[in-house]
Amino acid sequence: MVHSGREVALDGAGAMLKDQRAPATDRAGGEVWFLSREEGRALFDQRARNLLGISGDEFLRRWDAGEYDAMVDDPDHPEIVDLVMLRSFGR
Repeated sequence: MVHSGREVALDGAGAMLKDQRAPATDRAGGEVWFLSREEGRALFDQRARNLLGISGDEFLRRWDAGEYDAMVDDPDHPEIVDLVMLRSFGR
């Protein structure tokens, strides 16, 4: 996916920006990538499409309507937990 001239690579573990910038390093030595608001929304939207086949906006609409309430604690639906943890990127 390309957004704002930078490519965002999505995989099962999350996202990584593919560009010339070096990531920041956190205290534990891991990499931290900073996304713009637009990049965050694109990330969330792509993740929702990959996991559920719906847009990020549609996921948020359904979440706000309570359609996923019963699935949040269900171990058979890790994709819902994944999107719930990322939902701030979609707002």
